[in-house]
Amino acid sequence: MKTPLPNVLGFAFLLSAGTTASAATLSAIPLVQGLTLVGAASERQGDYESTYVFDAVDADGTLHLDTSADLPDPAGGKARPVSFNRDVGGSDRAHARTYKYMFSNGPQEYPGTTALGTSAAVINDLRSTGNAAITLDGQVAGLGNLLNSILALLPDGDSQKPADPYFSGSGTIRAVEPGPVPYPMMVNDALVSLSAWHVKGNFSEGATLVPIEWYILDDPANPLTLRFDIGKDKLEIIRIAFPLDDPAKSLETSLQHDHRAVIYGIYFDFNSATIKPQSATVLLTIAEVMKKNADWALTVEGHTDNIGGNAANQDLSARRAAAVRTALIQLGIADRRLLASGFGASAPRDTNATLAGRARNRRVELTRQ
Repeated sequence: MKTPLPNVLGFAFLLSAGTTASAATLSAIPLVQGLTLVGAASERQGDYESTYVFDAVDADGTLHLDTSADLPDPAGGKARPVSFNRDVGGSDRAHARTYKYMFSNGPQEYPGTTALGTSAAVINDLRSTGNAAITLDGQVAGLGNLLNSILALLPDGDSQKPADPYFSGSGTIRAVEPGPVPYPMMVNDALVSLSAWHVKGNFSEGATLVPIEWYILDDPANPLTLRFDIGKDKLEIIRIAFPLDDPAKSLETSLQHDHRAVIYGIYFDFNSATIKPQSATVLLTIAEVMKKNADWALTVEGHTDNIGGNAANQDLSARRAAAVRTALIQLGIADRRLLASGFGASAPRDTNATLAGRARNRRVELTRQ
């Protein structure tokens, strides 16, 4: 039986409106129900995002994860939505030394392995000696496709199935620096600094060496992967969110003082203006703030990265802004109080040269008129 994760209080003050990396450092990401990671992957089929939601934890520490993504079609066709569950045992979270970064929609639990990161034992080795023995498991028994650090879902015979298997092997990861380093991360829509181990290793695959580079959160209780490069395949966690005591208060403060709020918690289907169900909480929060401040009017702005051309991005951003406006009207906000505008890639907040930068440029902003 799943036991809901406890709610954690006291983190909101670190993530209030206007918080920057220089002003806030988080030593840990709380293991709470509703903790959500958004990852950006670049691998042999293309670039895409995926979402990992921490659903519950059992009394024995077994963690239940819900994962979803839109897998790209290398031929340029419609992206393929996938979703499934992954469980990680409490003992494995503490002691396992196999990181199963690939798995299928078969078993939910793979004894002796971790997902979304490593174990407390590996972090403790890095803290004490600066290195750790580990196995990377990319075997999926005939199924294939990297979905960030943990998922694969393509049936046998599918035209998208990659020809080459993903790497599996054992080796040693070694700290590049003598201790954890600052790692920038968007946490609850604020840029903060996390403490992470930066490790590298060369793992043997036949006669070749496969380079591994990995940033791991320095927290034995929740040692999340923040970035993972294995050969040419890359994963970055680009956003982290967890429930706050009063999310409406933070949004209200931003709109009241800055007349603007940047929103990353509204998710869309790949190359589409269809809003994903995971966006419901954020939309409800916006509606709550609007109902409390009945004299406010907002412009909903859509922003994209620069992939796909100016005309396509302009159209996509406008349709996404309009979709958010429609969703808020359906939640009881008068249409006269809401405008929608698309900006395409014309107002980036980060570089478009990296996975994380492009993902941070894909956003919704709210401007108080």
